[in-house]
Amino acid sequence: MAATAVGLFANASVAESVAEALRANAIPSKGIRILTPPANGASGSADSTSGDAFVAKLSRDLRSMGAAEGEIDAYLEGVQHGRVLVFATGTLAQADAATAIMNAYGPIEVEEFAGAIASSSAKSVGEAAAGVGELDTQNISLKEDRIRAKTEGSRLFSW
Repeated sequence: MAATAVGLFANASVAESVAEALRANAIPSKGIRILTPPANGASGSADSTSGDAFVAKLSRDLRSMGAAEGEIDAYLEGVQHGRVLVFATGTLAQADAATAIMNAYGPIEVEEFAGAIASSSAKSVGEAAAGVGELDTQNISLKEDRIRAKTEGSRLFSW
């Protein structure tokens, strides 16, 4: 089973540092990919054909890995605004290690993820806490923290 770690970074310099760290930690070079948008296909340019092809291919690649539509949209928006995606594909153990390495370099927490989790968690925690005792409220908060931790930084897709 293949797995891919995906992280969104502020610029190409950080992304290259991440790639170097991945290689130094036994992540195969052939499985590491740095992705920036094509210079001539940026949103609003005269030649949007290559930009449309870029968006379609990236969407298809992310969808094939199991990314949800909201995740795909968030990654596309990030890259279209000058951010850089780093992919590290390998075994599940390699991709899991790559996720930890990427997180050490401060990947961008995509607002799409944070907003969706914050609004749904706050509502469900508040509703659940209204009808339970103190101990259960602590357990709900712990679950909320675990959910939030899974949504920060880089992502691991197993496909």
